[in-house]
Amino acid sequence: MQPDLLLFAKQPVAGQVKTRLQPKCNPQQAACIAGYLVRATCELAVKYWPGSVYLYTWPNSDHPLFGELADQFPITLAVQSDGDLGAKMIAALEEGIGRSGGAAVMGCDVPHCPGGILVRASEHLCAGEEILGPCNDGGYYLIGLNKSSAHLFADMDWGGDKIASKTLFRAKQDGRHLNLLPQLRDIDTWEDLNTVAEHHTPLRQFMTNEIDTPIHPKIILRE
Repeated sequence: MQPDLLLFAKQPVAGQVKTRLQPKCNPQQAACIAGYLVRATCELAVKYWPGSVYLYTWPNSDHPLFGELADQFPITLAVQSDGDLGAKMIAALEEGIGRSGGAAVMGCDVPHCPGGILVRASEHLCAGEEILGPCNDGGYYLIGLNKSSAHLFADMDWGGDKIASKTLFRAKQDGRHLNLLPQLRDIDTWEDLNTVAEHHTPLRQFMTNEIDTPIHPKIILRE
C-alpha cells in the first residue's frame, strides 16, 4: 500500500497569510501569492507522489480555491485539527498512517521541490524508513512517518530556527532514525521569494505576469 501525502494549507485570505511578504507587497498580493503556492504544490504532488494526496486546510475547506483544486486534481480535502502546528500534524499523520500504513506531511511553501524528492520520500516510507526534509531556516518542509509519535511534535517552538535539529534529536531519543532529504528553501519572506524565483521559472513567470493591482501595477522582485 502506498503512503499518503498530506499537504497543509491556510485559506489565502488577504491579511491572514504570507504577512511576512509585506510591506514589499500589499495584503491582496500576498494572498494571491499564497494561493499560487498552494495550487503549484498540489500540481507537483499529484504528478510525482505515487499514493493518495490529501489537502488539509485551515480553518476549513470553504475557500473557493480549495474546491477548484479538488475538482481539478485527484486530491481529497480534509480540515486540520485544532491546536498548534504540532497537534495538527500528528492528528493528520495518525489519520494517514491509519489509512495507508505510512504518511508524510508537507507544507505548501516549496513548489520548487524537485519531483524526484517526492518519489524518493515515498520509496523510503514504502521500505519502512522514516524521513525529514530540512529547510535552510532550521525548519522542515516534509516529515514522513510509519508510526505516530506525539513526542516529535509536542511543546515545540514552531517559530524557532532549530525545529529540524530538535526533531532529529527527539527521534534519536525514541530509537527512531529519520532519513534526511535534500535541504530546500521554503518561501516565507520577500528574500525567500526573490531567491526561489530567480531559479524557478514558473514562480518567476507568475510574479511577472499575474501579480497586478491598480495600486502597484507590477511587483519588481529586486529593488
